[in-house]
Amino acid sequence: MNSSTPTGSDQLEATLSALSGGLDGAAAVADSNLDGWIQILQDSDNVALTDIAHELENLQGYLRGGDRAQISSSLHTLGQHTANAASAAEGATVEKLHQLGQALTSAANQLRF
Repeated sequence: MNSSTPTGSDQLEATLSALSGGLDGAAAVADSNLDGWIQILQDSDNVALTDIAHELENLQGYLRGGDRAQISSSLHTLGQHTANAASAAEGATVEKLHQLGQALTSAANQLRF
């Protein structure tokens, strides 16, 4: 990995920052943020992480198509997967993954209304 390639920790911080601005703020950087996550997770030997990468690819397609119901469903799925991934994490990453899982689930719920 070269110095211009984001790490999982960098990507996690960027995602939490984007989601802290609400859905509109997150939407503005969603495509590049998703690309970063997909790249990081696809290289993993962990099946759970590669499954998240595939769901992120699905979300990217739903965002491009503008299907709110599918976006909401995908965000909900990602929230669950992220919360589950926290159980295998270490250190400060555990809390950040829990925060991300909650933020994704919250975003999914916002889109339902």
